[in-house]
Amino acid sequence: MNAPGRARLLTVAELREALGPDKVGRDLAYAIARRYGVRLGRRLLVPLRVAEAIAEGRMEELEKTPGPPPRGR
Repeated sequence: MNAPGRARLLTVAELREALGPDKVGRDLAYAIARRYGVRLGRRLLVPLRVAEAIAEGRMEELEKTPGPPPRGR
């Protein structure tokens, strides 16, 4: 997944493509982006390392990373 010249931030559509659109639906991809991604303007972007961790089954690594507490409605 980590090829030279590859973007370090993925859009939601790119995240689905990287993880397999048959495995990750649109709603799940947006949930992942809201939880682990960043918002730049109106765009939700997910770090490539998050997609790699999900693909490799290393979710505990994501839970240990420091960051702001989740915000929601």
